[in-house]
Amino acid sequence: MRLRGKLLKKNREFLQVYRRGRKVAGRYSVLYFMPQEDNTTKVGISVSKKVGNSVVRHRLKRLYKEVFRLNYGRIRPGFTLVLVLRRQALSLDFGSCQEDFLAMLKRAGIILKEERG
Repeated sequence: MRLRGKLLKKNREFLQVYRRGRKVAGRYSVLYFMPQEDNTTKVGISVSKKVGNSVVRHRLKRLYKEVFRLNYGRIRPGFTLVLVLRRQALSLDFGSCQEDFLAMLKRAGIILKEERG
C-alpha cells in the first residue's frame, strides 16, 4: 500500500486536528485523532526541533510512517491522526515504535479487533 494521499501536509490540516480532535499520550509520542466524514484514514507526523537535527527528525518520521503503512488495515476507517513525537523516541527501534503506536490506537479505541486463529 502506498501512502500517497494518506499523509497530512498542510499546517491547517494539523491545526484542525489539534483543535477539534482528542488526544492520547504514550511514552514516546502523543496521538491526536478526530473522525472524518469520508472513510479514509490520514496521518500527519510532527517532530519538534528540540528532538534533534533534521537527519534525526526525518529518520523518526520515516520510522513512524512505515509503522502506519504496515498497520493501516488495523485502524478503523474514517479518522485523521496526528503523531507528535517526543524526545524519548530517539532511542527507539522499529518494534518499539510499533508497540507504542498500537498501544495508543488501542487506548483511543480506533483499532479494529484482532482476529484470533
